[in-house]
Amino acid sequence: MEGRTRGGVTFAAVASAALLAFCALSVAWASVVRVQNGAFALLGGTPKITSLARSTFSEGNATLVIRQFGPERKILLDYDMDMEKLMHLIVVRDDFAEFMHLHPAFDATTGAFTQAIKKNPYHRYYVYADTTPRGIGQQVFRFTLANDEPLTAFPVSIALSNASVAVAPYTASLGATTLRANQAQSLAFNVSRNGAPASDLRPYLGAAAHAVFINVATLQYVHLHPTVKGAGAMQMNAGMAMAHAAAGPAMQLNLPALPAGTYKLWLQFRGGDDRVYTAPFTLLLR
Repeated sequence: MEGRTRGGVTFAAVASAALLAFCALSVAWASVVRVQNGAFALLGGTPKITSLARSTFSEGNATLVIRQFGPERKILLDYDMDMEKLMHLIVVRDDFAEFMHLHPAFDATTGAFTQAIKKNPYHRYYVYADTTPRGIGQQVFRFTLANDEPLTAFPVSIALSNASVAVAPYTASLGATTLRANQAQSLAFNVSRNGAPASDLRPYLGAAAHAVFINVATLQYVHLHPTVKGAGAMQMNAGMAMAHAAAGPAMQLNLPALPAGTYKLWLQFRGGDDRVYTAPFTLLLR
């Protein structure tokens, strides 16, 4: 959603043909364990491409290679940079207790994004490939990463989280964890340190912070960027560069109209020590 307009048609009809082309691209891919068609997962968006992934597994590690195809089954080679990266790969364990925000290597000659992922052998992982193909707009596809060992059924907690989460040395706080469904709204987000507003936060990947929402029932995805309170006035007075350079501690999330349900939210911000901190929350929209 991230302020972009999306539209288009669904290309499910070409997915099978694209999958065959994907597998035939390299003889070296004879050792493929699993090849998947990605499921479109961007809440409120429309699929305009197909996204295909090859996964291989070795001693608890997985290697994921993703290629994407346009409406004419041509491999996509041109992508717009979004928040300093060509792809944001969000990896979430099936009990939502583990979260990774990765940025795969890209081969501009083959169109392949490649990422190694450390995987717990008793879980499946949901992998969201978030890109902006040039001239097409944001596209997000979900893959399920699981090899053939028996999977354990882990419970998913849907209980509301506290409004404040400690991610030492910081505390991240939301204005509320129960929100109105199907209505655009703002949500306050604050970061403190030692009981006072954190004064040492730095921008993270071109934004004050990053927020990933996933609906635990539908697995639909939204990636937003909080803004610093007062940044609008700063932008008017000092230009866009200064507005983008701002980070915390008082921020707000401008939420689109999200359907009712339980959502897992991960808020990521960069501290004064240059580390990225992740604060997990569970929200109820009703």
